[in-house]
Amino acid sequence: MNAERSIGDALGQGRQPCRLLATGDICPSHGLRLDEAFSAGRASAEAVYGDVLPELAEKDISVANLELPLSDRGQALIKDGPALRGPPAAIEGLLARRFDVVDLANNHTLDFGPDALLDTIALLKRHGIVPLGAGADLETARRPVFLDRGGFRAGLLAFAENEFSIASRSSPGAAPLNPGPNCVAISAARPLCNLLVVFVHGGNEYCPFPSPRMVRDYRSFVDAGADAVIGHHAHTVQGVEWYRGVPILYNIGNFLFWVPGGDEGPLWWHGMVPRLSFIGRRCAALDVLPTWLDPRTARLSLLNGQRKAAFLQRLHPLSQIIADAELHERFWKAYCAMKLPSFLERIRASRAGIDLPDSRRQSAALLRNLFGCEAHHEAIFTALELMRGGQERATFGVEEELSRLMAGEELRAQ
Repeated sequence: MNAERSIGDALGQGRQPCRLLATGDICPSHGLRLDEAFSAGRASAEAVYGDVLPELAEKDISVANLELPLSDRGQALIKDGPALRGPPAAIEGLLARRFDVVDLANNHTLDFGPDALLDTIALLKRHGIVPLGAGADLETARRPVFLDRGGFRAGLLAFAENEFSIASRSSPGAAPLNPGPNCVAISAARPLCNLLVVFVHGGNEYCPFPSPRMVRDYRSFVDAGADAVIGHHAHTVQGVEWYRGVPILYNIGNFLFWVPGGDEGPLWWHGMVPRLSFIGRRCAALDVLPTWLDPRTARLSLLNGQRKAAFLQRLHPLSQIIADAELHERFWKAYCAMKLPSFLERIRASRAGIDLPDSRRQSAALLRNLFGCEAHHEAIFTALELMRGGQERATFGVEEELSRLMAGEELRAQ
């Protein structure tokens, strides 16, 4: 009898379904409203969730992505993009419906250095929440989390693209996205649990579909033994596919991430909360709860009626793009061609700044991220290949549909 079958028999495989619920980015950063609402006590924190709150209780395991450290310590990292940090008191927002697990494998987890991350891990543990995907060193960050629920054992792994948050052999940070070692970790965890879910923080921000590399990588995680793959980071919902009978949710969008101005467009304010029901290793049901964060009030709500229908209808073409490799390639090339001018402008600006003492380090950080982060590297590489082949101004027959999908006007609140 092999190890996987032994675990399945011993823990009662085939009993009542195990329901796993996941959310996208939660970001109670200083000055971004949610920090105050979360820090003002349990009632204030619960009010933020609106009618989503009771839905969060309908689960056996819940996993939230915390998009920042909760600490008063540390200095802002020199990096590309904003450095985010929230007050420790904002933990109330995670206790409002007591998330079981908090995923820290993301690009902001080390924004204020190792002490702030270690404070966050300790804070979560003190409140009975299990941290995932980050730790005091690379070995710790890579460790899976195992949770037993009513005779059922779930395993969780989390990885982040290689920006500025990655752990090293001797320093804290997040577990890195690296498909080879990631697949080894998945295969090693597979015999130790009934079901295994992998979370990935990555992708091109605001792009409504995953890149070809993401599709290859996420499918390889299924081949290695994952029973579901769930992504976040893109600040927009991407498509869903069933690969070899296993659900891959490429990006579930934002959850609680308020920013001032409200002019990011409708995609930013919408997300989805998937609830997956497993019988043994098989995902027997996938329930998608579309959500909307009101930019005026910073309050969350479920989409209902026509707005819910519009959201779910939008998922269909996004998923079709992934299912058709030729169509996916055309959308990807059109997206990269569209982004080429902004890539070139960022490279020019950084090249100019790197020779100036006051901006040298920041310019180095920007260039390092453009060429070191998997999502940026892939998009720039594709765009430059189009330029090399004289195709940077070519059309791929999907430009109008790409513009429509990136605008997301069908989701705009009336």
